[in-house]
Amino acid sequence: MYKFVFFFSLWIAKFIGFLISFLHIGQASNFPGKVVLKIKKDLIANFRFKDNCKVILVSGTNGKSTTCGLLVNILKTTGAKVIYNKSGANLLSGIATTLCHHSSLFGKLESDFIIFEVDEATLQHLTSHINPHIIAITNFFRDQLDRFGELDTTIKLIEKGINNTKDCTLILNADDCRVAFLQSKNIQKKLYYGLEVNSNADNNSNNYLSAPEELTKCPSCKNDLNFTNKFLAHLGNYKCTNCNLEKPFVDYLITNLKSDHLILNFDIIGLSFTSNKNNFFLPMIGVFNLYNAACAIAIAKSITNVTNVQIQKGLQTYSTIFGRGEKITTNNKTAWIYLIKNPTGTTEVLKTLINIPNSRFLIAINDNYADGRDVSWLWDARFDLLANHKKEIFVSGKRASDIALRLKYADVSINQIKANEKIKDALNEAIKSINREETLYILPTYTVLLEMQRKRLCKNSPLS
Repeated sequence: MYKFVFFFSLWIAKFIGFLISFLHIGQASNFPGKVVLKIKKDLIANFRFKDNCKVILVSGTNGKSTTCGLLVNILKTTGAKVIYNKSGANLLSGIATTLCHHSSLFGKLESDFIIFEVDEATLQHLTSHINPHIIAITNFFRDQLDRFGELDTTIKLIEKGINNTKDCTLILNADDCRVAFLQSKNIQKKLYYGLEVNSNADNNSNNYLSAPEELTKCPSCKNDLNFTNKFLAHLGNYKCTNCNLEKPFVDYLITNLKSDHLILNFDIIGLSFTSNKNNFFLPMIGVFNLYNAACAIAIAKSITNVTNVQIQKGLQTYSTIFGRGEKITTNNKTAWIYLIKNPTGTTEVLKTLINIPNSRFLIAINDNYADGRDVSWLWDARFDLLANHKKEIFVSGKRASDIALRLKYADVSINQIKANEKIKDALNEAIKSINREETLYILPTYTVLLEMQRKRLCKNSPLS
C-alpha cells in the first residue's frame, strides 16, 4: 500500500505535467509537485537513484540558477547524464516536479548527477528527505525580508539544512565571511572558492566597491572586520580586529581578471588543476557571474575528472535561462532580460549595463509572494546610476508607481519615466521606442518574468 501511494502520486504528477505542457498553459515546473506533495508528503524520499549517482545542492541568496546552469553544462561536456530544476523552481514543489518528470513510472532515476538549486528556507526540508554528496553556498544578502527577516534568520535556516546531512562536502564562498564560517556538524570536508585582486584587472572592476553592503561582523567574536579589499559589496579579503579570524585558505582561486562589458577573462588555480595558469573566459557580465563560474568549476573539479577544455566548452556554450541574462529578439530588435530581486544584485546589473553604449531600460516590479511582499529594497538599490541616462525609462508591474517614485528620487527626470502596469503593453511601448542600434534591457522581478513566459513574451517572435 505504501509503495502504491508513491506510484499513484508519481503518475498523477506526470499526467498533470503532460496536460499543462500539451495545453500550453505554463511550464509545469511547480504545480504537479505541489499537488502530489499533498497526497504524499515524503514523496521525494521514495525515488531510487542510480548507483554512484551524486546529488549536489546549491543554495544561498544570489547566483543559484546560473551556478547550476554552468555546472550542468560543464558536466554534460564529459558525457554525463544530468538532471536539474532548469526552470529555477527551487521550492519542494519544484524539486518534486523535476524528480517526477525525469523518473521512470516506478520512480527510478538513471542520471549520473542530480543538481538542484534550493531556496534557503527549503534546504532543511529537502535534506530531511535526501542526503546530498555536496552542498554549495553562494552568498548571503538581504532578500525577501517578509519571508526571511534579517540575515541571521537565513543563515540559521541554511545551517539546519546542512546539519541534517552526513558525510557531505561543503563548497563555500570564502569571500563572504558569513558563508565561510557557517556552523556545521557531521561535515568531513570543506572547500572554498574566491577571488584575488590583481594589478592586471580591468579598471571597471573598481566600480564594484560602492555596491550596497551588508553589515559584517566577525562570525566568532562579533567585533569589527578589517577589509583590505572588497570585490562585490561585502565580499572580499577580511580579518577580525579582535580575534584574528581571517578569510580561509582558498582552494579554487580566481585571479588575473580582465573584463569588458560582455566577457570575463580569468585564471583559476587550485585543487585538481595540474597547472598554475588555467585561463578561461565567460561570455557573461559582472563580477557576480564570476563568482557563479568559480562555484561551478569548484564543484565540477571536486566530483569528476573534467578537463580545462571541457570546462571552457561548458562556459562558452552555456545558454542563460529564464531571465538570467536571457536574450530575446522581437520585431528585429534585441532585448536582454536580467532578473532583479534585491539591492546588491540590482546594483551590480545596473553598474554593468549603464556603461554599455545604446542601452535602454524597462524595469518591472511585482510584490507577489515569490517576489517578496516588502519592496523597501528598491530604496537600497543604486538606481541613481540611471540619473544621467538620457532616454526614456519604462516601468511596469504591480509596483510600477513605486519604482517610478524611486527613479524620481534618484534624480531621473519625471519626463523620462513612462509607467504602465501591464507588462505586455509596457514591453510593446519600449520595443517601439528603440531603434535598431539600441538594446533594451528588461529588469523584472520573478513573477513578472513568469507572466512574460506565460504570455509568450520571452519567445523569439514578434509581439502582438
